[in-house]
Amino acid sequence: MPSIVAKITEEVQKIFEDLTGDASVLISDVEEQVSAAIASWGQRLSEGILSEIANAPDMARKSVVCRECQGRSRRYRQRSRSFTTVCGVLRLPRWEYKCQCGAIYVPWEARQHLKGRYTQAVAAAMMRVAAKLNYRAAAAELKHQGIEISHTTLHQKVQAWSVGESVSDYVGKASLDVGARWYVSCDGCYTNSRVGWQEVKVGSIGKDYPHQNATSVMKIRPPRLRYVASRGSVADFRHQLAALATQTGIYQDEKTIADEEVVVIGDGAVWIWNLADEHFPGATEIVDYMHAKTHLYDVAKQAFGEDDRDAIETWVDITETPLYNGETSKVVARIRALETQNPDMADVLKREVGYFQKHAHRMQYRTFNEKGYQIGSGVIESACKHVVAERCKLAGMRWSKPGINAILFWRCLLKNDSWDTYWDTQDRQNAA
Repeated sequence: MPSIVAKITEEVQKIFEDLTGDASVLISDVEEQVSAAIASWGQRLSEGILSEIANAPDMARKSVVCRECQGRSRRYRQRSRSFTTVCGVLRLPRWEYKCQCGAIYVPWEARQHLKGRYTQAVAAAMMRVAAKLNYRAAAAELKHQGIEISHTTLHQKVQAWSVGESVSDYVGKASLDVGARWYVSCDGCYTNSRVGWQEVKVGSIGKDYPHQNATSVMKIRPPRLRYVASRGSVADFRHQLAALATQTGIYQDEKTIADEEVVVIGDGAVWIWNLADEHFPGATEIVDYMHAKTHLYDVAKQAFGEDDRDAIETWVDITETPLYNGETSKVVARIRALETQNPDMADVLKREVGYFQKHAHRMQYRTFNEKGYQIGSGVIESACKHVVAERCKLAGMRWSKPGINAILFWRCLLKNDSWDTYWDTQDRQNAA
């Protein structure tokens, strides 16, 4: 070890003399030479320090307790292994212990809080970059940071390290302030796979205070939003969103709708309202206003043809007033009048009638607005973009189910401000 320190000291002196002896040296010259030298010194010094520690007397005991059978594992052999650290790839000798049960245990390695052959700092950097960039770009960015890893290995680690993990395990509880409400929003968006476009379900949970008046703008404060997103069955997503709601604090301590107010916002998808009935009983349910208005446009386009913009806009403008007022019976009457005029479109228009009748209690927009409720699902539509689309809908991407769910786990950790909590938890688990 002293020889390493001495060698580095010599190199420091030489670089200093070389650079100060040339008056034409630029800042960039100093920057390049010194940064390269620091990287080399860091790698060699780290390797020397860790080699000394790994071969200290307490790391070379004759026997240790076997973690598999609790028997005695005896010192077996000393082997070197490479580890990727922020100081570069280090090759370190360490003692292996072998038990009669066949298990091999490396005490020094078990104390290091490693993710395979990666230190936790490197593993966190790998996952963070991969959560933001496609795998090739992520590998290139990591190389720029001094971490050499192939895009295929990065892909494998993203999936392997997310197996069995749940976003909800890493969010803390948030109490509902006096006068505030919980908002639960759900939606779906599509990403490509080898068998075509598949739906990713997205959920968000946040809280905010009611409007002061009907014209004020409701905004959920971004730091209070938590997200979950996955591609899979409705049942799986229900479980994930319910777990996120519980961990966040909705209905905590056996509270019910009588104790705290919950609002569920979504479009007309059946799975959303079944989820609301099951996990948020008694919640105020609201169909996104713009989604309902889009149905008016769909009706008008069917009746007048997509090219007759004046007729479409006129019909929608008139019909929107009773829609906003919660007078869905008047909306239905206007659709049925179109059905009479266009008998060949009877089935389509009847379906639209059914939509407004089914969701009438979720379309009391004037009343909702006067009570200070949000009536739009902008929060969840935004989540579909910044949680899912920004990473998972780039050109040429085709996702397997495990692949997209893995990347969405890491992205939700970032978006939920749960990143540090996750890695702190890994530290505690490794130390146990």
